[in-house]
Amino acid sequence: METIGIVVIVMAAVASLTKIIDVVTTILRVNVHTEINPIGRFLFGRLGVKGGCWATFVVWSAFCMGVAWPIADHGDIFDRVGAIIIYSVLTYLNVSTGLFNMKGIAIPFTRSIIRFYCWLGRKLRVY
Repeated sequence: METIGIVVIVMAAVASLTKIIDVVTTILRVNVHTEINPIGRFLFGRLGVKGGCWATFVVWSAFCMGVAWPIADHGDIFDRVGAIIIYSVLTYLNVSTGLFNMKGIAIPFTRSIIRFYCWLGRKLRVY
């Protein structure tokens, strides 16, 4: 495997590991009623906050690594560089979500995600 393929695998692992920051801060600071993400709220209602967070982590990690291996082995240079960029952004967003959960500090992208979740929650509400 080439060096850039190894970098893709490492970045996928880092994106998976930084999801733990999001999971732990969510478990510590968020409950079913304060969860902004309507899909997460549904999942927390079914599995509890801890179960929902860890289920999300397992799915997230499986997806990250499941996408990384084929790109690292068979992708061209553009696929690999694109994967590295995407995993870097996901890592940044995981850390910023943890920061928002613990301190309430929201970067502009986090604020836009909050607005999206509010919109999605209104659209998924059953009348």
